[in-house]
Amino acid sequence: ASVGPTHNFAVLPEQERFLSYLPLSHVAGLMVDMCCPMALTAKLPCWCTAYFARPYDLKMGAIKDRLCAARPTAFLGVPLVWEKIADKLRAIGAANSGLKQSIASWAKDLGLTQAKSSLLGGDGYTPVGFTLAETLILSKVKGALGMDQLKYAATGAAPIRVDTLEYFGSLGLSINEVYGMSESCGGATLSTQSAHLWGSCGFPVDGVEVKVFKVDATDINKKTECPRTPSLDDNHEDYQGEICFRGRQIMMGYLAQPDFGPEHVKSIEKKTAEAIDAEGWMHSGDKGMMTASGMLKITGRFKELIIGDGGENIAPVPIEDHIKASCDGINEVMMVGDKRKYNVALITLKAVGANGEVPGTDDLDAGAKRVNPDVTTISAALDDKVWIEAVTKAVTSANNNGKICPNNAFKVQKFMILPTNFSEEQGSLTPTKKLKRPIVEKAFIKQVEQMYASKETYVRYQA
Repeated sequence: ASVGPTHNFAVLPEQERFLSYLPLSHVAGLMVDMCCPMALTAKLPCWCTAYFARPYDLKMGAIKDRLCAARPTAFLGVPLVWEKIADKLRAIGAANSGLKQSIASWAKDLGLTQAKSSLLGGDGYTPVGFTLAETLILSKVKGALGMDQLKYAATGAAPIRVDTLEYFGSLGLSINEVYGMSESCGGATLSTQSAHLWGSCGFPVDGVEVKVFKVDATDINKKTECPRTPSLDDNHEDYQGEICFRGRQIMMGYLAQPDFGPEHVKSIEKKTAEAIDAEGWMHSGDKGMMTASGMLKITGRFKELIIGDGGENIAPVPIEDHIKASCDGINEVMMVGDKRKYNVALITLKAVGANGEVPGTDDLDAGAKRVNPDVTTISAALDDKVWIEAVTKAVTSANNNGKICPNNAFKVQKFMILPTNFSEEQGSLTPTKKLKRPIVEKAFIKQVEQMYASKETYVRYQA
């Protein structure tokens, strides 16, 4: 209901198509791939078809083939999927030269201008030449991706970098951020084509209350609503707090199994009491803020916050995202520094086969191959001056950005490039490809201690 009127989605007597590739045991896969097609077909003039990807498509990098076969009109991609697609497109673009590259750059520049003017508060200006660029170039790129019929593209389940949204915007694809959790039956906020800003998860869906509270550390019933920020760029701590939901879609509580005994039941009841307060607010554990217009922005997760040596609350994701955006060869960044004197970072590089499910090979892939064309493997990059300088420059860029690193406590002082990538297979990523930070830190605790013991900014990996 929220999406249809602004996307011409599900409101006409025609087929709408979904591609299912996420685990159906996860709320995103269940709601988008199963519940939405049934509900839309039952309630609206359209009829829906769900196409199911092969279980190994994500692992084998064959999602594009399924997209081309299904031509979905609605598609939810977790950030890793969108970023992998962008990496492949950038690699293809970098291989072009001369006139072909100039034409592609011309089309993408017009696409980005049009996308920015379509953001909430923009003037809606369509630049001269955009229609021609869309017809000759951008539509063909979308067709090659299987996304030429897409009416609503969304991302959720994990944070996505703004530069990824900008890249797809330059191709004429508007990716809308959605936000929710299993306990809220999926989406609680969403962005639409007519009301979206890069970096925001949009407005609450009908029937859902969303507020941001300063919550007492010992009693969730003691809370004060945060004032609303005048803009997404104003990240003052006064505006930030815990994101909470309330509505009929909120769970009644976590389900206990009485056969496990009274102690088990009590522990589950305690967990429920720690999640839902006396007024019915579901506490998400996510840190964020709301703008004066009611748009939600997530700034971190309380469990992920790094407590600096001086008591600072450091949200690692914005810093990590800046580092990744500053060097196209970097795949993942994980900061470590909780209750330590300063922060360090574990960094992985883009590699062939590293798709989130498996760690991939030692061979560099996508943007990583362009950092230094003479270096083709991760193991060689560990000792390469060009690579070390490129990553150092990306870390320095983040450290010098006053919005994400307001003082020295937020800065990354040392880093290490790992010889492998994080993956679900190794237990370091969730099924929706979110980083399991405690598990990663434990797995590489020896390397973390090596960084703190070293005097160098770049600390070479040692097993």
